[in-house]
Amino acid sequence: MLITISTPTLSIADKQFLTTAVKQSGADVSVVCVSDGVYAPTIESTFFEKLTNSGKEESPFSLAFVDSDASSRGARLPEHATPITSRELAALSAKHIHWITLS
Repeated sequence: MLITISTPTLSIADKQFLTTAVKQSGADVSVVCVSDGVYAPTIESTFFEKLTNSGKEESPFSLAFVDSDASSRGARLPEHATPITSRELAALSAKHIHWITLS
């Protein structure tokens, strides 16, 4: 499943959804921060730290951000987030059947 985040803050429902998606046993979940969503890992740092730590045990979970979006906004991102290009985001889109955008 590909989940894109395009908003700097997450609602309670967004956080519950992300937590559930990451905890699914064997689920391949990619979370990519795009546009103003590149601020979310910093603004919601406590939530993302917990999410990243819980994802290591249950499912293959990755947190990424579109590097051009982050650099154009001057966003600081955590070390556990991986920078990707727009081309790599397109490849993730092709790989995943299910896409969800949190905005």
